[in-house]
Amino acid sequence: MKPALISTVTGEIPAHQLGPTLAHEHLYCDISVHSGKADNVMRDVPLLAEELAPFRRAGGGAIIELTPDGIGRDAPKLREISLASGVPIVSGIAFYQENVFPPWVYTASVERIADYFVMQLEEGDQGVRAGIIGEITSHNEPVINPHYQLNPPELKVFIAAAQAQKRTGYAISTHASLGRAGHAQLDVFEKAGADLSRVVIGHCDAHWHDDIALDLAYYLPILERGAYCEFDMIGWLDIASDEIRAERVAALVRLGHAAKITLSTDTCRLSQLHRHGGRGYDYVWYSFLPKLRKLGVTEAQIHAMLVEAPRTILGRV
Repeated sequence: MKPALISTVTGEIPAHQLGPTLAHEHLYCDISVHSGKADNVMRDVPLLAEELAPFRRAGGGAIIELTPDGIGRDAPKLREISLASGVPIVSGIAFYQENVFPPWVYTASVERIADYFVMQLEEGDQGVRAGIIGEITSHNEPVINPHYQLNPPELKVFIAAAQAQKRTGYAISTHASLGRAGHAQLDVFEKAGADLSRVVIGHCDAHWHDDIALDLAYYLPILERGAYCEFDMIGWLDIASDEIRAERVAALVRLGHAAKITLSTDTCRLSQLHRHGGRGYDYVWYSFLPKLRKLGVTEAQIHAMLVEAPRTILGRV
């Protein structure tokens, strides 16, 4: 049997070579076109390569970089960062919220969008191939909405992502932030024939309740359908404390779901970098993992979240 391979920005590697991996990051992006904040412009290749040195020293092995088209995605620049830092990077291919879709997407058919995703996965940009479909985005809502539905333009892109997955076998990673859109996203993917076991629902930690049972009621149906829960806003303390995140991750681990959980920090601001006094890409290691250990999460369970889950998500035979 052939070994599973992972497409990085410098070429394919055997899946077993992938080390501890942050599953949802941004290294080269310009989210200012969406946010209006200059803090969201990260385009300094030497600086970003330098920022990955503490990540490597802490034990970091690889990064899944999920900047979509429309907010600064540049796969060849990611290749430069990878070569300069020595960190394997997997580039996603997707579109962000519909107000920053590339102009052609608004009128394109589902099939045309799927063709574009497949081209980026199989041929790439200047030969630099994507290794995952994502972060595929549906809109935020200010409060949790149990009746959340995707808008028609988003629906078209999600169906195209499912088609591209069926044609290529690559996994899908989503932006399911405010509004807790994960269930609605999975409904669309399931109807479109996607393999839900290769879908990662992002931003599971963008909302929380005082009663952990209400949060488990969101996470567990995602896991029961075979998809992954991603806790990727670690360090975003204005949204939730990391103690709250750790409690919820630990609860899911105790229920046997470690291999279906991924971790990350969704770094996308200059002010979050060490150079500017921020927490850096090594934050999970020096701040969050100690909290998990205090709650009884074992090294084997941490390995499942940081190594085994990303290998399974990214690996293709």
